[in-house]
Amino acid sequence: MTLNCIRRCESVPNVRAFLDANSQLSSQTLSDPTTVCSSKSSSKAPAKSSVLGRSLMGKRVASDHEQEWLDSGVDPKIVHLNVLTLVDCEVDEHRREMRYPIAERLNWTVTRSNQKRSLRGWWVSGVDPLNQWQQMSWGRFKPDAATPIMDSTKGKAAKYLSPSLGKGSSRLILLDVPSSVWGKVSARYGIAISKQDYRQGFWHWVCMNSVPVVLTEGEKKAGCLLSSGYAAIALPGIFGGYRSEGQQVIPELAVFMQSPRDVYICFDYETRSIVVQQIEIAITKLGTLLTRAGGRVKILTLPGPEKGVDDFVVASDIAAFDTIVSTSPTFESWQAWQAWRLTHPAQVKLNQPYLGDIEYPRSGLACIKSAKGTGKTTALRSLITTAQESNRKMLVITHRIQLGKSICQSLGLPWVTEKGPEVQVVEGFGLCIDSLHPHSQAKFDVCDWEGAIVILDEVEQVIWHALNSTTCYNSRVRILETLRSLIRTVLSTGGLIVLQDADLSDISIDYVLALAEVPIVPWLLVNEWIMDRSAPTYVYETKNPAALLLRLEQVLEAGAVYVCLDSQKVKGRWSSRNLETYFCDRFPEKRVLRIDSETVTDPSHPAYGIAQDINTVVKNYDIILATPTIGTGVSIEITGYFAGVFGIFNGVTSDAESRQALSRVREGVPRYLWAAHYGLGKIGNGSCYYREIAASTTKSVKYNIMLLQQVDFDLDRGSDPVALRTWSKLSARVNLSLIRYRREIRLGLQREGHRLTIVTEDAAMILGNPHYSVEDLHALTVGDRTVDGYEYLGLHHAELAVEDVYRTLAQVRQDNQLAEAEAIVEASEIIFRDDQRDYYDQRCSQRKNELKSRYSVNVTSDLLLKDEQGWYAQLQLHYYLTHDPLFVQLRDRAMLKSHIDRGDGQVALQDIKLLTAQVEMLRAIGLPGLLDAERRTRVTDDDVQRLWATLLAHRQDARTLFNLNLTDRMAPMTMIQSILAKLDVRLICVSRDRNLVNGCRGGLRVYKYVVPEDKRDQIFERWKAIDEGCLV
Repeated sequence: MTLNCIRRCESVPNVRAFLDANSQLSSQTLSDPTTVCSSKSSSKAPAKSSVLGRSLMGKRVASDHEQEWLDSGVDPKIVHLNVLTLVDCEVDEHRREMRYPIAERLNWTVTRSNQKRSLRGWWVSGVDPLNQWQQMSWGRFKPDAATPIMDSTKGKAAKYLSPSLGKGSSRLILLDVPSSVWGKVSARYGIAISKQDYRQGFWHWVCMNSVPVVLTEGEKKAGCLLSSGYAAIALPGIFGGYRSEGQQVIPELAVFMQSPRDVYICFDYETRSIVVQQIEIAITKLGTLLTRAGGRVKILTLPGPEKGVDDFVVASDIAAFDTIVSTSPTFESWQAWQAWRLTHPAQVKLNQPYLGDIEYPRSGLACIKSAKGTGKTTALRSLITTAQESNRKMLVITHRIQLGKSICQSLGLPWVTEKGPEVQVVEGFGLCIDSLHPHSQAKFDVCDWEGAIVILDEVEQVIWHALNSTTCYNSRVRILETLRSLIRTVLSTGGLIVLQDADLSDISIDYVLALAEVPIVPWLLVNEWIMDRSAPTYVYETKNPAALLLRLEQVLEAGAVYVCLDSQKVKGRWSSRNLETYFCDRFPEKRVLRIDSETVTDPSHPAYGIAQDINTVVKNYDIILATPTIGTGVSIEITGYFAGVFGIFNGVTSDAESRQALSRVREGVPRYLWAAHYGLGKIGNGSCYYREIAASTTKSVKYNIMLLQQVDFDLDRGSDPVALRTWSKLSARVNLSLIRYRREIRLGLQREGHRLTIVTEDAAMILGNPHYSVEDLHALTVGDRTVDGYEYLGLHHAELAVEDVYRTLAQVRQDNQLAEAEAIVEASEIIFRDDQRDYYDQRCSQRKNELKSRYSVNVTSDLLLKDEQGWYAQLQLHYYLTHDPLFVQLRDRAMLKSHIDRGDGQVALQDIKLLTAQVEMLRAIGLPGLLDAERRTRVTDDDVQRLWATLLAHRQDARTLFNLNLTDRMAPMTMIQSILAKLDVRLICVSRDRNLVNGCRGGLRVYKYVVPEDKRDQIFERWKAIDEGCLV
């Protein structure tokens, strides 16, 4: 809001009449009686004893304004130090001239038409961290209700006003405090105050001693917390802590981030959805920037109904606020909670281990949230029976075939491949969402499902699969449009949609409601029961899972083990393929079963179709290695068989899916898990903020369409904003879990009721003392000393044995990679579809044909290994950057046309991966000039400096197009190398210049581009021939 002059404000009453109707200024004057509001001036200069003393001078506040602050629980001394009553217009009795102190402070222009109007209100300001903690000239003004200032843009009275100094001029308020309040803050945090501190001031002491600070939205709220011993900073609004243009906190706040400190964000309690959304946006942005600046950010959430923290403290007491502070979640935990929250009101709340019979509504939208293993699928049987009795059709939609078959079998429904022509009409069936379109094997027709019951089991993953999986890529638009039509048809014809998930959240419910496009109130059942997990869960805080495997060998002596994995291919050291080889070699007498996407689809393998009979099959094996192929919803109910459940998670799947895998075995046996610190494969631009992902995805496609010639496509009409928004929210959730993958899994397990024991070799962490003795370490190693919640790694794991496991797995991976590469190279280029051909050979042939089609050269072992590391995308970018610009446009036009044709004029923005904008940006910054083998490059070269400056100026575009986070702190060569890595090339340092001062070596580094010797030139020649042929 900008108010440049009083001309924009409406009339206010005469100032003399107003003052007559109110009490005169408070008699509680301070050391100096002068005030800006007074017509009198004092000839006596105040003494300059200290910062506190200086701030006492010349302040006076009217009694009504003072009472307003006192009602907010603010110490009276804070009020008199910082608050001032102002009146426009007033007469200078000496000069007989009108004065306008409010207009002066707010930088308004006083014109002849408004100079007789008068205003009244209070002004607040504090100290300035950018001016040696002196009095700040910037402040905020609150007009009285009797003299309102109308905001012409909003059509209502403005509540608060700030000086009109242009965009990005807002600051913050650091209220000055008396020594009594300073003492409260000192006592709360146990930080002493020296004489020097008193001379330099309270906020300087806060800044230099890393005192925790609380950020509030408003001065009275900050004053209330200061009065109770919290160092509270007043922001002028929820968006006032950062500048969106530069993606950084405001300079005044940055002063406090020069050293690590706890920062609490405490914004108002709100119930209005639009305001709640704005608060979440502000917290996400501010929390991200503060964390990036080194702050330990925590979020304080007020319980309501009081809106502000001052009202809450006055209504309750400071002890209630202390409890909120002590239990506040970290910013990362708050983000995770936001991603999984469920705010829709529940019609039914339960707290029981099994759902039992549920009285589902006959029509509408029914939503079930209940923990894993509480019988959600079993509860559907009564619904199935009722539907069959009334001849209502049933449709079960899942995201994995094996899961769907298992559910349909338990419910007595056929799977789509088993149904006959009559089954579709009379009874119904189950299918994978990949088949939810007319061109699939199911020949799905929405019109067949009027009045039906549609069940989306594990709906969170069903929607994510539909929006993001590679298996839906070619038909995604048709699948999403069919789902939309199905939801509308069922709900408009008296049918019932059932959504159920252990982690049901607003995202899924809101998506289905958006597809319905009709007002509907979902019927929600929430079962709050948390499983009693008496068995311990051991979390390994180690670099790799070698120690975990050593522990597995010990547990294996007591019984069978179930191992959850998120990796299958041989390139992953801890994948199902490599671990199968490892265990078969190490324990030839043990029976090993591998369950992954290869084995469950191989008719000759024991794991074929295992989801339908998993409880019977697993009892025949000692070691079960399972990837997410069998999916959520599949339960292993047998008891007394498994001695332990193990998990090795490299961050390929989300933390939620990994936690669900650990719960596949329902029996309460010990769990042991290792997870990578950081996950792999972040979605979109990698942001944890869904709006940034959506904006970046849209911007990338728009950039490319603008650069492509002869393309006429309206992106706004040709894409679905609901699908993009939902995909972005789910992507942000995944990205958040991957940034701190191990931490998120731990937090999730704690929420589920697991009793965690951290297994670590960090004795200082266990003992809470970095200066532990040799005797302490020995006691931990032999088990004479234990600490609740921790286990010393050396207690059950010999260091040499752990190293041996690691080396063995490394060799296994190498051998398996070479064996697979040789098999693919030697495979036939013809794929046999009959049962006479070995299933493994078929997969090798398919892989070989895929590589040959992609690279247009003969397939070699080296090519295969490079492709598995993402070489194709790097090679494409290098090729198009160094060849005719028409080639990349030719490629992108064809790809965009393919997307449009597949979607009948519609596209899924998240699937469009065009390269024209990337190539043009690399050309624009001058990157090709560095790809010269004869050149010697220095960081001081003019073109290098221009390249660096251009990248910094367009860092947001670099993130949008290349998913690169470029910062001011990055050295020019570091930034350039990160760009070159996208092409799988680099500059190497070949020498150093001589120092200009002493002539010795040690001057600037000299870099050279080394032409890759990986036969990419042959691939480029083949691609060039193909592209030139297309131009003819």
